[in-house]
Amino acid sequence: MMRSSNAHTLTIAALLMVVLASVATPVSAASQYEFTDDAYEGEQGDVIEITLNASADANDTVDVHIGSEAAGFLVHATATDENDDGNVTLALNTSTAGQVEASSYLSAVGNDSVSNATQATDNITELLDAGSYSLKVGSMNNSSDTSVLSVKSNESATDPVESTPSDDGDDESSELDFEKTVITADAASDGVAEIPVQFGSNDTATLLIAADETGYDTTLELTDADGDGDAVVSVDATSDAESPQEYITASDGDEFEVVSTNESMTALQKGIDYDLELMPVGAEDAATIGTLVVEENLNETPQTITTTEPTTEQTTSEQTDEQTTTESNVSATTTGESTDTGVPGFGAALAVVALVAAAFVATRQ
Repeated sequence: MMRSSNAHTLTIAALLMVVLASVATPVSAASQYEFTDDAYEGEQGDVIEITLNASADANDTVDVHIGSEAAGFLVHATATDENDDGNVTLALNTSTAGQVEASSYLSAVGNDSVSNATQATDNITELLDAGSYSLKVGSMNNSSDTSVLSVKSNESATDPVESTPSDDGDDESSELDFEKTVITADAASDGVAEIPVQFGSNDTATLLIAADETGYDTTLELTDADGDGDAVVSVDATSDAESPQEYITASDGDEFEVVSTNESMTALQKGIDYDLELMPVGAEDAATIGTLVVEENLNETPQTITTTEPTTEQTTSEQTDEQTTTESNVSATTTGESTDTGVPGFGAALAVVALVAAAFVATRQ
């Protein structure tokens, strides 16, 4: 029969072995994902797809890291398996990678999604250099799996396939961009301002119209429904409608949705400048910024001075009346100088008296 002290010792030893085993044996990570290939390849300007597979007990989300500081290109993002099919495929657009917002060149394929896309290195001004870039899932410093992104040189793609917005006003690619551009709503255009939008590599965009001075704040989500890469948003600044949905329209074939608005200030005001911000859906920073100027003279009809020329008949009549009046005055003036004494009939009486006096003198002689 085993002594109780020995049994107690064995029990403690067994417990210690269990604890040590649990510490020494790593628990299966809930975010266990791995790359489906050892390397993913494509040429400069291509959209390269990168697929991850999840273990049976993995979470829906996983952190992904592409590139490195040393390579001059590093982007972090969180991928989400939205449809729970056990895999997520990312699409990296190498024609704009590193040049614009990370969310505009890194996306998910199908129903899955990518969030928190952040570029850790400075923007570049040319195509992503040909070469190899590391791929990691999980922690950046302690990843659960790695792979390689291989970008091959493409001599026919020396310039970005989708150009980065430029400050050069002569660049044809900037015609649909309103960066540092003033959009005006004035009386000449019936108070309607047209805001051009360029989607770039996206088929959606967020447009913000706001003014701190009045508290107006409306956010629209635009969709390039016709797939032509651009849209025109028309804003009727003369409207006093209670909803932006009633005075904002999109060009034929495109769609928009009012995501948010300040219900206490729903109409645009005359004489106010409104900030315009355009960004990819889900991005935090604006890709382009412009200004919508609503002029003071909206709803005002310009005053004109109309001069009416007299007709020939009126002129002749007026001249005849004037001439008749003048001639009458002249005649009256002449007659007054020769006969008018101021006493009616006085001249004729003097003539009679003179004749009588002459006859009397003749009789005496």
